[in-house]
Amino acid sequence: MSNKEPVLLTVLIQTSELRWHVAGIDLAGKPIPLIRSEVGNLRPYVGESLDEQVNFLRHRLSGVLQRGCDRLWGRQLKPCHIVFVTDGPFQQAEPELAREVGEHFVQWMTSPPVVFLTAEAGFSLNVAHQLNDIAGQLDASHREALIKALPDLCSAMGADEQWELAPNPKK
Repeated sequence: MSNKEPVLLTVLIQTSELRWHVAGIDLAGKPIPLIRSEVGNLRPYVGESLDEQVNFLRHRLSGVLQRGCDRLWGRQLKPCHIVFVTDGPFQQAEPELAREVGEHFVQWMTSPPVVFLTAEAGFSLNVAHQLNDIAGQLDASHREALIKALPDLCSAMGADEQWELAPNPKK
């Protein structure tokens, strides 16, 4: 029996920067910055075929989830839902890339469940965050916690010192 507090394991993907941030969000909407990549971490998908892009992103983001889970576990937290949020469409990619990647995670990761969303206005600081569902579902209370946490997470994304750095993999 686990006494770990449930949180939303949240991966924020900055498509123009080709980078990601991983955070926990408690069920009251308090963000917990965990780990971030360097700019360009997702660059290897650029210029590849759709199948290769999906393959790269599902492998890279699986590793991101593992790192996030490790950081949560060490804080006596556990994911009750996995949430991916992009700030827009993936750069230099077919429009269906986000849906293909999202569907992969939704189908293959059922516990905890997964949702893949896009923030309509990106990760802007001074806007209400409208989230578009790409794949999976998020219940109303979890969506409320996510929306409550997004402004603070967007602000924290500009403060690198709040996040552990995951260096880009060696070639």
